[in-house]
Amino acid sequence: MKKLYKLIPFIILMFPLGLSAQLDPLYNQYFFNQAIINPAYTGVNNIFNATAMSRLQWAGVDGAPTTNTLNVTSSAFKNKVGLGATLIYDTYGINSNTEFNMAYSYKISTATGDVFSMGIQAGLVNINYNYDRLTLQYVDDMVLNNAQQSVTEENIGVGFWYMSKDYYVGLSVPRMLDINVNDGGIESTRYRRHYYLSAGYVFNQLFALKFKPSILLMYMDNNNYALDLNASFLLNEAIWLGASFRNFGTIGVNTQMKVGETLKLGYAFELPVNNTALTGFGTHSLMVSLDLELFSRSSRRP
Repeated sequence: MKKLYKLIPFIILMFPLGLSAQLDPLYNQYFFNQAIINPAYTGVNNIFNATAMSRLQWAGVDGAPTTNTLNVTSSAFKNKVGLGATLIYDTYGINSNTEFNMAYSYKISTATGDVFSMGIQAGLVNINYNYDRLTLQYVDDMVLNNAQQSVTEENIGVGFWYMSKDYYVGLSVPRMLDINVNDGGIESTRYRRHYYLSAGYVFNQLFALKFKPSILLMYMDNNNYALDLNASFLLNEAIWLGASFRNFGTIGVNTQMKVGETLKLGYAFELPVNNTALTGFGTHSLMVSLDLELFSRSSRRP
């Protein structure tokens, strides 16, 4: 019916956690701004922040995933509230997904300076399929002719965040609603909710450096999960240098440099080590972040 032999290996590689539903976009610089995966992080540092990230996965592979993200957050109302918005444009193969969310968080500070935040976000997700990119044996394929090429659904997400001077713990479900698509007469679930658990600790007295190990566990269902392990050093209060390990099969390095008082620039590189089909194709990620202390002089990001 269709010449999919060129796409089948790519499709299989795209869904290592299960072929029944779409996965959230992957990020390899989330530990610098977790508002993209947890609405409770919105405004948690009592500053205005705008962060743009662009991630090209498996550079050189036709149709490889590309994710562009813009996130803007700020504290408000005497730093009791966080307000934010996120725009995500994610493409892979014949798919192009656009998502926009508005986020709100409420923060509670303890006497010791710890912060507990609860957040919610809501918005829209558009999933689009460009079937013109397929190489078809029969151009009058009724399945494709009847298939739903675009679907837009509402989204709602929740999150919790606890941060002290030395550590943080976050739990979130950024997209709680399943998305169903009509595939030419049958309805299939193209997205199922994902659960995120993140944690990190900062060691401040390590040879005049700061050392931060962190983890991120993403769980979907039916034992489908992804685990990120990361370890970073802060040099001179200006440069982060780190290494990451994803799903015991992908290694990476990352860095973030502070330029002046407000601008941060970041880069990350990942390479699969247990998949010979992709060993020669690395993943690149760029980040630009702007911090402005509009409401407070205190800014903490463990």
